[in-house]
Amino acid sequence: MAIKALAKVCLLGEGMVGKTSLRRRFMGQGFTQSYMMTLGAEMSVKSVNVEIEGKEIEAKLTIWDLAGQPSFRNVRTMYYERAKGGLLVFDVTRPPTLKALSTWAEELFKYSGEGIVPVIVIGNKIDLRSSDDNHLTSDDAMEFVDSLNDQYPEARAIYHETSAKTGENVDKAFEELAHRIVMTQIDKMKKRSQPI
Repeated sequence: MAIKALAKVCLLGEGMVGKTSLRRRFMGQGFTQSYMMTLGAEMSVKSVNVEIEGKEIEAKLTIWDLAGQPSFRNVRTMYYERAKGGLLVFDVTRPPTLKALSTWAEELFKYSGEGIVPVIVIGNKIDLRSSDDNHLTSDDAMEFVDSLNDQYPEARAIYHETSAKTGENVDKAFEELAHRIVMTQIDKMKKRSQPI
């Protein structure tokens, strides 16, 4: 029988980067072309199994999909509370959405009540990427990830490219975050149990 762990995670990023589509794809609900703005936040729950030190752990993720529009900034701070990790999502076809992730990371770390938590940076909509000079490359994203890790080493940010439309790497990104959250919690427990 698997050990169980609970973890609240937040899907963060500007409006229309595909956060809701990623969540729906991960939940097995498929992809829809139509856009419906998230109002405030939407929540889903899904369990994933992670293996750590030879033990299987069932991580029950409570996924909070936060509205990206600036008009929701004041109300969304309450949705961060007790978040153990975050998925920072940008649209590879819209460079400003990558730059905005610094603010989203700061909000998560400030309002979670957990301090610096693990994050996965996601470059979404890779199915729309072209050789257009305005589209972001994985090197652009890695530059941001390196900068984030320099500023917040405890976040241990990594990068995944996804397509909510095709499903590419969507499960992998959520599962990797679950693994990192559980590892962080185990490390914290070990530190607390060490004699002073």
